[in-house]
Amino acid sequence: MNSKTEQKEFYNQTITDSTDISLQNKDFTNCTFSGCDLSDVGFNGILESCIFADCNLSLTSFKSAKLQDVKFKRCKLMGVNFTVVSTLGLTISFVECLIRSCNFNLLPLDKAGFINCEIIETDFMGTVLTNSKFNGTTFVNVTFHNTNLNKADFSEAHGYAINPLTNNVKEAIFSLPDAVSLLSCMGIKLK
Repeated sequence: MNSKTEQKEFYNQTITDSTDISLQNKDFTNCTFSGCDLSDVGFNGILESCIFADCNLSLTSFKSAKLQDVKFKRCKLMGVNFTVVSTLGLTISFVECLIRSCNFNLLPLDKAGFINCEIIETDFMGTVLTNSKFNGTTFVNVTFHNTNLNKADFSEAHGYAINPLTNNVKEAIFSLPDAVSLLSCMGIKLK
């Protein structure tokens, strides 16, 4: 008898109701979580080539989880501490997500995607975001400090406050008029 609660590995499945699955100590490969309320849920296994679409991930825990090629689409992520994930093979991307009060400090997120997202009161201190994409994203009270943003793309992004004196921004792409905010930390005023 192998019910979903006893099953340890899931492959190529679409999960629309997570209430009948215990997610602790489970591995998911090529799975899609669609429209699930995963608030206050804990993942600590492997998530490989998985998609979260239209899910609520408020206060979701990924402690010790391995997130490899995980995509979040139109999800609500509030209070998620990504600093506790395994950094081995860590690759994540976000499209049209609400990301609020999350923590990405000190993570290696090369080539991460944050496309058309709304990022609010979230920290990227000491994070490596080289070659990452923030196209069309709106930032509100987001902290970048000692962050590696080399070759990052902020085209059409709005509201960021990035100090080029305390962050690496070599070859990063910014769009006008928002790029003017890069000068504010130097006390420069434009008319």
